[in-house]
Amino acid sequence: MTSIENFLEAAAAKQPTPGGGSVTALTGALAATMGEMVLNYSVGRKELAHHEESLKLTLTEFHRARQMLVKLLEEDQSAYEALRVAQKLAADAPHRLSEIEEAAMMCVQAPQAMAATAAAMLELAENVVDKVNRHLLSDLAVCAELAMATTRAALYNVRVNLPEVKDVQQARKIESMAEQLLDRATAGIKRLEPRIRMRMSKDK
Repeated sequence: MTSIENFLEAAAAKQPTPGGGSVTALTGALAATMGEMVLNYSVGRKELAHHEESLKLTLTEFHRARQMLVKLLEEDQSAYEALRVAQKLAADAPHRLSEIEEAAMMCVQAPQAMAATAAAMLELAENVVDKVNRHLLSDLAVCAELAMATTRAALYNVRVNLPEVKDVQQARKIESMAEQLLDRATAGIKRLEPRIRMRMSKDK
């Protein structure tokens, strides 16, 4: 089986990892690959030469996002394993509660970073929608839709681990940041979708 088939089999199995967090990170990485492909088909084209610098910079940013999301895929699994180990400690074990909270924060931070990266990718797509190769607009739409899905899914994973964060102020701060990220991504996709459709229609 291929690596992707192995991952899918593992994700489908009755085991905790890879789970929703890892699948979310993979979805975000796929969004980044579509952004990269769109830019790779745009950089170097004569008719887009006046956008070359912007296109190259955006290509670099999409590539960086993909690398980040692959790293977060691994970090999410490690964080969950650390939480499971901490939760299995004896009730009277020294530092049990602090270890659980530390691991829970890791379980929150990984998907939070996924959401932030995905929201940033929507903004990257929005910045180049009028500059890229028009034949790749549907792929840019795939990038955007997957980035939006990544943001939403990542924030579910943030919220499911939030009850383990016992610092009330910290938990409220995380919840507020999650709402801001969701609002940012939602506003971005709402602006981007009609622009993609309009250009696809205009450029036929």
